[in-house]
Amino acid sequence: MTIFSNNNIGPKTSYTAIELMNELQKRDDIMLIDIREPNELAKNGIENAIHISMEEIQNKIPMLPKDKDIVVFCHLGFRSKQLRNHLRKMGFYRVAHLKGGLYSWNRQLKKLKASEY
Repeated sequence: MTIFSNNNIGPKTSYTAIELMNELQKRDDIMLIDIREPNELAKNGIENAIHISMEEIQNKIPMLPKDKDIVVFCHLGFRSKQLRNHLRKMGFYRVAHLKGGLYSWNRQLKKLKASEY
């Protein structure tokens, strides 16, 4: 079982888009949680992510695994950072958030695709 680490000084608390992309290429056991609201879902998310809006998350927390690496994300990263902090206070020490959110993820994907040509 791999635990996200931050240079061996404890669990990693956030990822840049490129860091998460690299981690997802190596592993398939990371739980991705998209916390955007339903009206934000018209824009693509991250493949294999579970959608739980911020409105629903409080009721779903008891169902989340504390023994699994979790990455939460939203559109820009503000809400996911708040949620990450909340979950860590509740004993979810293996939770991280995506810095810059889905906006950063999509910008990185666009750069990668442009470099393929």
